[in-house]
Amino acid sequence: MASRGSPGRPRAGLHAEPARWVTSARFLLRSLNLRGPAFLLALLSITVGATVIATVLNLKAGLREKMSRELRSYGPNLLILPAAGSASLAAGGPGRGAGLDEAVAGRVIGLLGDDVVVAPVLLAAGSVADQAATLVGADFARLRRLYPAWRTEETGAVASGETRSCVLGVSLAARADLKPGDVARLGAPAEAALRVAGVVSTGEAEDEQIFVPLPVLQELTGQEGRMSFAAVSVEGGPRAVERAAARIAAALPGVEARPVRAIARTEGALLGRLDRMMLLLTLVVLVLSGLCLVTMLMSMVVERESEIGLARAIGAGDGEIFKMFLGEVGLLGLIGALAGTALGAILVRVIGSGLFGAAIEPRLSVVPAVLLASLLICFAAVLLPLRHALSIQPAAALRGD
Repeated sequence: MASRGSPGRPRAGLHAEPARWVTSARFLLRSLNLRGPAFLLALLSITVGATVIATVLNLKAGLREKMSRELRSYGPNLLILPAAGSASLAAGGPGRGAGLDEAVAGRVIGLLGDDVVVAPVLLAAGSVADQAATLVGADFARLRRLYPAWRTEETGAVASGETRSCVLGVSLAARADLKPGDVARLGAPAEAALRVAGVVSTGEAEDEQIFVPLPVLQELTGQEGRMSFAAVSVEGGPRAVERAAARIAAALPGVEARPVRAIARTEGALLGRLDRMMLLLTLVVLVLSGLCLVTMLMSMVVERESEIGLARAIGAGDGEIFKMFLGEVGLLGLIGALAGTALGAILVRVIGSGLFGAAIEPRLSVVPAVLLASLLICFAAVLLPLRHALSIQPAAALRGD
């Protein structure tokens, strides 16, 4: 008989573990039913923290992207120049003229990707209507992508890519008494007549320049296939610009990739300050949410001392008490994370519309981070209340001591 009974005891032990989980689940549901207001206040605390985390993570990605685009209005952040003293293939070799081979611009696009904006530029000294001016050979439509802050008054010739047209800087147009639709006569480096397709106002040195199609200036100067430099716009902040410069310098001998430090540093400084501000705000809100959550959980433990004492008296050990509290705070963290993610998605749209006039789209990639952070806050906040709960003695709790 003893031999038959001995195999039965392990089977009873196997059934005991599910029964303990059922008991813990009943304690959890009853606790939530009896202490709904306290649970809701604790849920509000963690939801606030989760909302801040979701908003900050969405803002960090969205604002970085939008601010990077806004800073593009200051112009390119990388210049492709011939290396000092270089007579390499990239520079065309002896007898090809100064500057770089125009094909270098295509190779830069191949290295950095089609999403970068690359504008080959050829510079020459000349005159317009007997007024000295700097001639800039470039695709003007591409230059406007690099300088979206430029204000232009133009005809349809620029948009259509008319090859025998030009764009004048506003100051040069005033000195030469020219306006869109007139004919500008170039006196140097070779005579040519180009129709004025537009006038551009920049507030910088470009106001004294004349922009002509690159092939036209190459023909006038006898530098077919050549460029003085290439202007490049790289998104992603100063580190991305530095990586792009290093990649170009390594792949193209005889070429110097020079970051425009003022623009890159401005972008980096603004994004760095933004990150620090959001981090500080997040830490402050999380600390306050955590303190509030600790207070609420501790008050719930004090109110439930008799309940915990009764559970211990009928055989509940530290494991059952531990599971009960972890179940409560785990449920808090899960619901709070989901609610905070939804509220954060709404809030980030409002902030984006207020700052940039366009909503910032929330990202699904922030959900795991919000969930993990919410659970960590809950588990950290429950440590002190849990320690107090595990120290409760059944006899003292049932006497009401």
